[in-house]
Amino acid sequence: MDANLRATSNALFGAVQEADTENGSVKLDARGIAIPEQAIYSVIADDKQTLGSQGDMPAFPQNPASVAKVRVHRRPYRFYTLQGQRTIDPQSPRAIVHHVVVRYGMPEGRTWHAVFEATRFFAIATIALLGITALCLSWLVQRFLLPIRELAEEADRIDTERWAFLAPESSRHFTELQPLASAIEKTVARLHRSFEQQRRFTSDAAHELKTDLAIIKSSVQLLGLRQRTVEEYQSGLASVTQDIARLEATVGKMLTLARLEQSAQAETESCELLEALDESIQQARAFAELKDVSVTRQNLSTPAFIAMAHEDALLLCSNILMNALQHAPEASTIEVSIEHTDASVSMRFRDYGPGILEADLPYLFDPFYRGDASRSRKSGGTGLGLSICKALCIHAGGTICITNHKDAGAVVTVILPSLPIQSTT
Repeated sequence: MDANLRATSNALFGAVQEADTENGSVKLDARGIAIPEQAIYSVIADDKQTLGSQGDMPAFPQNPASVAKVRVHRRPYRFYTLQGQRTIDPQSPRAIVHHVVVRYGMPEGRTWHAVFEATRFFAIATIALLGITALCLSWLVQRFLLPIRELAEEADRIDTERWAFLAPESSRHFTELQPLASAIEKTVARLHRSFEQQRRFTSDAAHELKTDLAIIKSSVQLLGLRQRTVEEYQSGLASVTQDIARLEATVGKMLTLARLEQSAQAETESCELLEALDESIQQARAFAELKDVSVTRQNLSTPAFIAMAHEDALLLCSNILMNALQHAPEASTIEVSIEHTDASVSMRFRDYGPGILEADLPYLFDPFYRGDASRSRKSGGTGLGLSICKALCIHAGGTICITNHKDAGAVVTVILPSLPIQSTT
C-alpha cells in the first residue's frame, strides 16, 4: 500500500505542468491518472495555490517522504506527503520555481479488503488445485498399484493344495516389480520343495516304521503258532531283538535329523576333525576287512578344528565312510584326502564302485531315499545317513556334495569352516 501511495503521489507531481498564462503559473493535469473514489489528495503550489484535490484533507504533520496514519470520519487512512520543485523555463534568465506539495491518502480498509480477496482467491485456487491433484494422484496410484494388487491376489491363492504361482503380466512390465515377482516365485518354489520333502519324510518314516513293526509282529506271531524247543525260542527272540535294534536305530536317526533341522543356533562346541575321522576309520575297519576293502587317508601336518561336537563329527565321517564301503567293490580302495586352509577344511571321500545314476543324484540327500524303489532290507541302511550328513554340514555352516568321478566311482566332498588352532593344555 505504501508503495502505491508513493507511486500515485509521484504521478500527481508529474502531472503539474505550466499553465497557459504569461505569469509562469502551473496547473494540474490529472486526466491520465486513475484515482479511486475513496482516495483523498491535494496538490498545492507555493503554499497557497491549490492545483487539485479530492475529498476532505485532514490536518496532520507534513513530514516529506513519509507515511502518516490519520483517521478520516472514523476510518483509518494512510497518507503520503511528497514535496518537490517545478521550474518554468529553466533555461531562461526569468525562470520561475514553484514549490509543490502533494498529499495523497487511501483508506486502510481497502487494502485489507484487497488482501482478503487475494487470500480468498489463492485459497480457493489452492483447494481446487489440491483437489485436482488428489484426484490425479488417486488415479495414478490406483493405476500403478494395480500390478501390486494383482501380484498380492495371485500370491494369496497359494495354499497347501495349490503351489502354482505365476506373476501377472502387468507386474512384469514394471522394472521395479520384477525382482519382487521373481523373489516370490523362487520363495514359493522353495516352500513347495520343503513342504513336499516334509510330506515325503512323514510318509517314508511311517512306511519304514510300519515295515519294521510288521516284521517284529510276524516274528512274534510265528513263535506262538506252535510249541517250539528252547533253541528255537532263543533263535526267534534273537531275530526279534535284531529287528528291534534296527527299529531303534531308525528312530534314533530320525531324532538326530529332527534335532539338527530344528536347531537355529550355530554349533557352540568344537572338535579336531582328524581325530573323529581316524576314529570312524577304526570303527569301520572290521567291515572293511570283511569286504577286503582298504581305507587310505592323506596325512595332514596341522590339526583341523571345526565348529561341531566330536560325536557329530564322528557320525558325519562314519556315515560317509560306511556308505562308501557299501558301494565299494571287493579288493578295492577308498581314498580320503584332506585340505586345510585358514578359512576351511575340505574332506574328499572317493570309492571305485559303479558310481551313482544321474537320475538319483538330485535326491541323494532326501530322507529315506536309497535309489531302490523296492525298499528291500538287503539294499542297506534306512536312507537317513546322507540326510543326517547334510544336516550336520549345514548346522556347522558347511556344505556337502556327491559327484561321479570321471574315471570310476563316486566322490563325496565336505567343506566346513575352520576354527583357529586351539591350545591342548
